[in-house]
Amino acid sequence: MEATPAIDLPDISESSRVVRHAVDDMSGHICAVLDGGAFDDMPATLAGEGITCRSLFLEGVPADFRSAGPWMVDLLAAPTRSYVEWLDIHHSCAVYWSCPSGPDALYRHLRTLNEVMIPLESDRDGTQGTSEKQRYERVLFRHWDPNVLGALLPILTKPQFARFLGPADSVVFNGPDYGGVRRARKAINMPDAVIGPLRLEPAQMERLKAAMLHSSRLRIARFLKKNRPPHFSGVDDDFVWGATLASERTADELGIRTERGRARWAYVMVVSDGKAADLPEVRSFLQEKGTTPDTRVRELIGHTVDALRSSNILNGAAS
Repeated sequence: MEATPAIDLPDISESSRVVRHAVDDMSGHICAVLDGGAFDDMPATLAGEGITCRSLFLEGVPADFRSAGPWMVDLLAAPTRSYVEWLDIHHSCAVYWSCPSGPDALYRHLRTLNEVMIPLESDRDGTQGTSEKQRYERVLFRHWDPNVLGALLPILTKPQFARFLGPADSVVFNGPDYGGVRRARKAINMPDAVIGPLRLEPAQMERLKAAMLHSSRLRIARFLKKNRPPHFSGVDDDFVWGATLASERTADELGIRTERGRARWAYVMVVSDGKAADLPEVRSFLQEKGTTPDTRVRELIGHTVDALRSSNILNGAAS
């Protein structure tokens, strides 16, 4: 089993202090790109504070899609920056950019980052070791989500990173699911940017998937730690992490795919001391026709406790 990582999220006040100091060190014109998906109506939220913003999406896209997308805010005014930092503390919703060429140049550049090219899923394995050309597809690149950048930036090559920065010279964000506060700067010997849209290669996608899986496991482990059964004692991070990993095999077998469903399933496995997966009542409940395991697992905790009691399996649970 892999070593237990730090499970708890970084301290919010400390993270905000680090972000503030990192932004203070930026030398160019500073703007923030905010994740509209964290709010019901980002423009209205900002307008209530007298702050204007610009969408990085075209006006022709559906209104709800546009609302949940990226919104760029100029941080030249101190009150604006203070309010954006407050929003970021509570929602982890901001990516800070420093651009010597000014906000208009940054705005034009960021609109070219809204999509990224990734290998077609069906081609990722089939083209390896053959002469067949790898095919790619365009997908939305949520560069306004700090956690997305926390996963992606470490896997970029230098030319890709140059393409990502464009006219900007640095970027700062707090991605709590990917190590907390990060600052990336343009190097003095930065190579030329790759031409065209940012494109990820198959090996990079595998690294990205591994990073996303690790992050998902951390969130499940935090769920278990926060929702420890009341009759359990002496549960430490090693136990929580081990339980998270141990529940994955049976979650796969039972077809539980969503992170929320897998978190609930991990809880059930902890409560049952790992025995729930062997209960016919539990398996039939999860695999009932006309629904999916992920929709049934929401009701599973109470159902499983009843099944465990009737089977006297709770007597063997850890305490």
